[in-house]
Amino acid sequence: MFEETRERPRRTMLSLVLLLSVVVVLVAAVAIWPQPVRDLAEKAVAFAQGIMPGKSEPKDDTAETAKVKKDAAAGERVFRPTKEQRTALEIKPVAAITFRPEYSAEGRIAVNEDDNVPVTSPYSGRVTKVLARAGDDVKAGQVLLTIEASDMVQAQNDYQGALNGLNKAQALFKLEQNIAGRQEELFKARATALKDYESAQNDVIAAQSDLKTAEATLQAGRNRLRLLGKTDEEIAAFEKAGRMTAETEVRAPIAGTIVQRKVGVGQYISSSGDPLFVIGDLSTVWLIANVRESEVPKIRIGQEIDARVVGFPRTIFRAKISYIATSLDAATRRLSVRSELDNPDRSLKPEMFANFTIVTGGERFSPSVPSAAVVYEGDKAHVWVSRADGAIEARDVRLGLTNGDNVQVVEGLKTGEEVVTRGAIFIDRAATGSNAS
Repeated sequence: MFEETRERPRRTMLSLVLLLSVVVVLVAAVAIWPQPVRDLAEKAVAFAQGIMPGKSEPKDDTAETAKVKKDAAAGERVFRPTKEQRTALEIKPVAAITFRPEYSAEGRIAVNEDDNVPVTSPYSGRVTKVLARAGDDVKAGQVLLTIEASDMVQAQNDYQGALNGLNKAQALFKLEQNIAGRQEELFKARATALKDYESAQNDVIAAQSDLKTAEATLQAGRNRLRLLGKTDEEIAAFEKAGRMTAETEVRAPIAGTIVQRKVGVGQYISSSGDPLFVIGDLSTVWLIANVRESEVPKIRIGQEIDARVVGFPRTIFRAKISYIATSLDAATRRLSVRSELDNPDRSLKPEMFANFTIVTGGERFSPSVPSAAVVYEGDKAHVWVSRADGAIEARDVRLGLTNGDNVQVVEGLKTGEEVVTRGAIFIDRAATGSNAS
């Protein structure tokens, strides 16, 4: 007797340890295989609480059996839970909420190419300095890099030659003017022939023409130096000193942010090559969504679009579709859909991955049930509805849109009716037992 008394607490403790072990295993299994193990766990709990049919004390249920037969005769599928079973269930009324048809797509954040300017070099040469990096904010006219341009040497030589030509033309014009003046005095004094006087006047006209040509040549050389990045101050200093560095500068054409940099020190660049920098205004960005071919007919200009990015998981960025591509991408079989979004704090960066929700229709106010209340059988669905007599009957429903964890009920339920929101799947299985018809 004493041994049995000692053994009983030991068995109780062993049972508790075993139960805790099972719970731990089930929790771990749920993390690895969520849905299958969750169903199994709920089934076990339901069994323990008396929802599922199992081994139980034999009892007299003649009246209950009579009700079951009556329900079966009426063609209804009804479950009549005991008080203990009903306590284990969660039953809530059907509520009406707002649904809206929407479509999900993936995409990215992109630079607004309408405010995007590529920076190229108007001349060829070797890069000596790079003064800007990707992500830097620059002002219009700011120096981005310097180049030792081979064209600069030739331009300097041409400009020096134009300067020499201008000086020579100016001296010759002045000389011809003096000669013409002397010939005019002699002609008036009848000390020289008419032909000598006229020849002197023609020489002045020719010298004046040469001077204008020299001035035009010098101006062309000056413009060439300006194109090569030299300022008027540098050109003026060159005219005085006769020397100028072969390095020239590439400046930012607009104010903005360096979105891309594709050049390095020592690199040889060509005037006909690819852009060295891309400057963009990141105060606005593009949202590029890739839409499946099957969803293309639903997409329209002006539809609302919500974007979420990994970097800001709690923020929804809202915009409207402003552009739809004219053709699908040949590789992905997706259609690009574009929206423009204000980005005043520059928080959204180009090439960020984004998930999009495109609203394809108007809002609808409809009855809804939690998705856990729905039992699927092939392409059909039903819910378990609580009746006034305490029984729970299966009701076929036609479902529509989703809103989070709620499902729209298009047909089969009315607002205010009560449905089983926890334990529906187990009632469905238990309905084949002794308490169901």
